[in-house]
Amino acid sequence: MRNHLVNTLKLAFGIGLIVALFLSLEDPEALWQQILEANKVLLLAGVVCYSSAVAVSGLKWGILLRAAGIHIPTSQILSYQWVAEFFNNFLPAQVGGDIIRGYSLASDTSRAADAAASVLIDRFIGLIVFMSAAAVASAAMLIWGKPDGTSFSSEGLYFMRFAALGSVAFSLLLLSIVVALLSRRLKSRVEWLLTHLPLADKLVPIWQKLAAAFDVYRSHARALWLTALGSLLIVLLTSLNIWLISEAIQPGSISLLEVLTINPIIVFALLIVPFSPGGLGVRQISFAGLFYMIGAGYELGTAVGLLQQFIGYLVSIPGGLLWMRGGKERANAAIANSSPGQVVE
Repeated sequence: MRNHLVNTLKLAFGIGLIVALFLSLEDPEALWQQILEANKVLLLAGVVCYSSAVAVSGLKWGILLRAAGIHIPTSQILSYQWVAEFFNNFLPAQVGGDIIRGYSLASDTSRAADAAASVLIDRFIGLIVFMSAAAVASAAMLIWGKPDGTSFSSEGLYFMRFAALGSVAFSLLLLSIVVALLSRRLKSRVEWLLTHLPLADKLVPIWQKLAAAFDVYRSHARALWLTALGSLLIVLLTSLNIWLISEAIQPGSISLLEVLTINPIIVFALLIVPFSPGGLGVRQISFAGLFYMIGAGYELGTAVGLLQQFIGYLVSIPGGLLWMRGGKERANAAIANSSPGQVVE
């Protein structure tokens, strides 16, 4: 009963954000008309880009799994990934999908620590690449200007500077976390610290299993680089998805380079504001605000955010069908047992 109440409140929160966003628009009817008249061919191309990004996500995760000695069919990995995508769109934030794919893999292989380590490394490398892309794209425009030759507004220039510096700083922070996870010395110090905490008899064995799982990747640098390249491809595919949606609604309104700057920031916003299913409301406000900052228009950002949310729902339908067919009990167990201690035991 409590879970149903919490989920209902989160859904209400997301819908409330969208309602507030629409109330702030000068002409909501014109926005709906733009969405209805959008170029359907370009929207279909956006669906293909989104679907391809989900597939690449599964394939690059498979590289990490093979490096850890977990050999399962590619079709099964893609099944895990699509179910995770379904939960990404219907659970708060994108961590929901990470829990599902990690727990599903652990259930099928009995290698919980390796599953958890692979998901965490995959997530951190992906975020590093996403934020690095934002840093490069924003720095390029600060140096050479906007692709269309127009000048930045004062707000846009401030935003680009903030995006460049913030993306670099966050990339370095994430990189330091990955280095720490792969460092035997730091992990031994963490273990020493855990021995002096309450429940040390339970925490230390869990940490030892995780530490051993992370150590596997110390000798598999090639797998880490391939995962980073896969993440770069996902950045390009998801940015193309946003650009194609924008072109479908209002051609020439935004460049791909500008999308590369804002795309990682939207992903980050969805992670740090996990208060609505699939980022509903948070996604649209993020798009509206960022499109305004780069001069593409508040209304266009709202429309793009709505259409991207719809495409996400559409692409994740196969994951929902897979969940209903065979993984429903396992996925429900993953949600119920999603505390770190339970996942890696």
